[in-house]
Amino acid sequence: MIDGWTTLSSTVRYRGTRVVVRRDSVRRADRSTGTYEFTESADGVRVVALDGRGRIALVAENVYACGQRLLMCPGGGCEPGEEPAAAARRELAEEAGVHAAAIEPLTRMWRMPAGARIREHLYLATQLTIGEHHREASEADLELHWVPLRQAAAMCGDGRITEAGTLAAVLLTAQRATGRGPLAAATP
Repeated sequence: MIDGWTTLSSTVRYRGTRVVVRRDSVRRADRSTGTYEFTESADGVRVVALDGRGRIALVAENVYACGQRLLMCPGGGCEPGEEPAAAARRELAEEAGVHAAAIEPLTRMWRMPAGARIREHLYLATQLTIGEHHREASEADLELHWVPLRQAAAMCGDGRITEAGTLAAVLLTAQRATGRGPLAAATP
């Protein structure tokens, strides 16, 4: 809780399989009161899988809630008790059939902090081995695309990539690639 703030009441308005909707009444540090409505869900992950040719794996998927087909890094939600790094490896294998010998965190971010208590863990996966994917029935329409990192970064700016976790993960990876170090050498 924020210093000086007190939760006066917290009510679950809806509980679904993957989401909880809450309404909290609070007293702020200045003694004023307010009400906040927000959703809670399991943490999520997005993974930039960067191959030795400087390409990243992107999946195209129909996303019902957006009413669009989105281009995203492989990812999804953490299962109960699952560590985010393990979820990242699982999602990468399930959606893209990719296994990574090395996986490192890029950052952790809030998805939409004013209305959702949901964190997104972003990872960079390298030293890849390609195998068979194991998609869920709801992911049957996924298409895997290998895109040069520089092109993917440009796609973040021209509106072809619009999902927040993917935007952040791709741009953070591109930023690393323009610096010094082993990633810069692996990127054309």
